[in-house]
Amino acid sequence: MITAGEIIAGVFGAWRLARRDPTGLIWFDTSPRGFVNSFWGPALILPGFLVLQALDGTFEADLARPLAVELIAYVIGCVAFPLAMSHISEGLERSHLYIRYIVAYNWSQVIQMAVLLPVGLLIHLAPGHGMAMLNMAVTIVVLVYQAYVAHQALDVKPGSAGLLVLLDLSLGALIQMVANRLMGA
Repeated sequence: MITAGEIIAGVFGAWRLARRDPTGLIWFDTSPRGFVNSFWGPALILPGFLVLQALDGTFEADLARPLAVELIAYVIGCVAFPLAMSHISEGLERSHLYIRYIVAYNWSQVIQMAVLLPVGLLIHLAPGHGMAMLNMAVTIVVLVYQAYVAHQALDVKPGSAGLLVLLDLSLGALIQMVANRLMGA
């Protein structure tokens, strides 16, 4: 089981990276136990994810089936990219940094949700053209943050980090597309 101190250290490290401070990496537990515990990051933000899905209308017609599909898709999404990265990191000759990257990646999702959830709520409460621009700006900031995490944690060039973010987006879009099809959307 993870301790509160481990959660605080992981989130603090991710926060330091969000502030473009590469020393945020020292806050991550990159042991095998720390790797496993880093998946608590995505677990902690699951309620926020479900709120954003609800705001998008996922649960309007029914609750049981869409909730089950979204939960399964969420779990698949949490493991798909780390699994892909286990092979990609070898190709990049960065397998020695794989655990550090996945730990940073997982904890960075907490920071991303801390930004995306309030913006999603604001857009839902006050829709309009300005909100679409805000959504686009925040999305760009989050993508740049994801690339920075990859750049620092894997010690790859920014272009390679950007391609990893595109891979993550593609996997996420594919998983969501299958989930939407299962829900009949």
